[in-house]
Amino acid sequence: MSQTLKYRPEVDGLRAVAVLAVMLFHAKIPGFPGGFVGVDVFFVISGYLITGILLRELDSDSFSIVAFYERRVRRILPALFLVLLACIPLGWFLMSPYDFQRLGQGMMAVIAFVSNILFWRTTDYFADTADNPLLHTWSLGVEEQFYIFFPLFLWCVWRYARGWLAWAMVLAAAVSLAISAWWVQSGWVVPAFYLIPTRAFELLLGALLAGAALRGRLPDPGEKISGALAWAGLGAIVWAVAMFSKDTPFPGWHALAPAAGAALVLAFVRADSVLGRLLSWRAMVGVGLISYSAYLWHQPVFAFSHLAGWKPGLAASLGLIAASLLLAWLSWRYVEHPFRNRARMSRRAVFGWAGVVSAGLLGCGAWLVATGGVASRYTAEELQWWRYADVDLQSDYVTRRFQAHAGAFTPDAKRKVLLMGDSYAQDFANMAHEAGAWHDAQVRTVYVPAICQMVDVEEDVSEHIAPIDRPVCADAPSVRSSMSLIGQADIVVLAASWKEWSARLLPRTISHMGLRADQRLFVIGPKHYPPVDIRKLLARGDIGRAARRVRVPEGVSKVNRLLAMSLPPDVFVDQIHIVCGPDEQCPAVTGRDKLISYDGGHLTRAGAAYIGKKLFAESALADVR
Repeated sequence: MSQTLKYRPEVDGLRAVAVLAVMLFHAKIPGFPGGFVGVDVFFVISGYLITGILLRELDSDSFSIVAFYERRVRRILPALFLVLLACIPLGWFLMSPYDFQRLGQGMMAVIAFVSNILFWRTTDYFADTADNPLLHTWSLGVEEQFYIFFPLFLWCVWRYARGWLAWAMVLAAAVSLAISAWWVQSGWVVPAFYLIPTRAFELLLGALLAGAALRGRLPDPGEKISGALAWAGLGAIVWAVAMFSKDTPFPGWHALAPAAGAALVLAFVRADSVLGRLLSWRAMVGVGLISYSAYLWHQPVFAFSHLAGWKPGLAASLGLIAASLLLAWLSWRYVEHPFRNRARMSRRAVFGWAGVVSAGLLGCGAWLVATGGVASRYTAEELQWWRYADVDLQSDYVTRRFQAHAGAFTPDAKRKVLLMGDSYAQDFANMAHEAGAWHDAQVRTVYVPAICQMVDVEEDVSEHIAPIDRPVCADAPSVRSSMSLIGQADIVVLAASWKEWSARLLPRTISHMGLRADQRLFVIGPKHYPPVDIRKLLARGDIGRAARRVRVPEGVSKVNRLLAMSLPPDVFVDQIHIVCGPDEQCPAVTGRDKLISYDGGHLTRAGAAYIGKKLFAESALADVR
């Protein structure tokens, strides 16, 4: 085995491509909807570089698990600790108690390298990037979980079945890829995105490449073909960055584009080629050298800017990227670089320092969790308003009643009411309850995810559903699968965040429901309320809050008009007209200064009572309450 994998500046250039793609994606710069695949490129590079080191040590009989983890501590922890420490004072001033408490949970998970598991359980990566300064650390969790087991795996196979090492890695990678594809195709996209079983194949791809390179088994097809393969690899990465989006089923088979692309570049790029010189350009190498710190800093920079109420345009977003790179250079120069110098700090000092700081950050995170994000900073009145920012608390109210009424009707019910739809139907269940309606009826519910919409027509409507959501919708409840319940109900209510396409098809869907003349049908129109910034609402005072209005967006208004034109007036319930008036200017608070919606779309308890009483008094619902 060759004992060296010499430094390759083009690898740092590839790192620069990866980190810039991620930063441009998180900054929401147009043209980079798939920039999140930069993480996949990082995984391949990491597997390539670290496996190269481990195999050289195994071959020279100098492998030490302690030395390996010392290198990981020196490489990973100093800059990570600095970023975590910087988040604490920023969170104190800019975060709600709920978000500050969540920051504490995130800090504890990051220190334990399980943040990917925490975010799998609590957070949609593509829906929740704006306000979470630690969301990007999921990838550190994946890497460190991989490197807990991978060195031991290498050592065992090397010692007892050395000739089968490559095949063992191929098998492990194939199993990981198969699991990834299976989970994505089954609709388990969130765990597939975050967890190690579905991501390991990318690190193993880099590991296989390192093994082949060290054994001199990489093919050499000649200068022209090597150049074409390297450019094809970069093209695959660029194609994924430009063409993928949050609607792409990912990782699964789609992750092969950036991962295989990175492997092709690493395997075939030549230092003296055009691509090699481009990736070895001093600016690219410079960004690559600070890429780890840049990755750590950019998400907190974007998140805290958003939490401060700033909504940057294109130029300002590019400025935030530049600021992240500056912080990264400072971090690399004065934190990362010194801690890698073994002459300045011994192994024992490194482990001791890492243990002390880790314990301190764990304690700080636990304190934030235990104190509810240091809720004592606020008055009782302020806390009452800040509770609206506790998404878990508010969403539990939205969903709990609806879920409790799922199931079949019983034959002895005097009046049967069926509520169907997404989270807006959950809101409507709360409206009816808070308004005191249907207390003598048996209410049953069917949840139809918003991504699927309530449609029952002959033609295929899958073109309207994102590919990533189609497996979920194939198994989700629908109008067709609920025909038995529909036939038993005296009153059927359809409530949803209607899309224009589903609203146009709704009359046909209703006709396929086969309702009898003695059944009543109600379709609840969409709603929209002011976006919530608790800090600004508190600053407005009760008079300012009462005057706060927001116009319904044209897209929502268009759907509402479409429903009003296509449905009879005794069927359609136009809550925008009833609550917001003919000018469609919607209030933020009730007449008693209580917040109506905690996120602009879903209702608080006070909002459900306020709107529910209006709908059951001023619409056709008054006839059946």
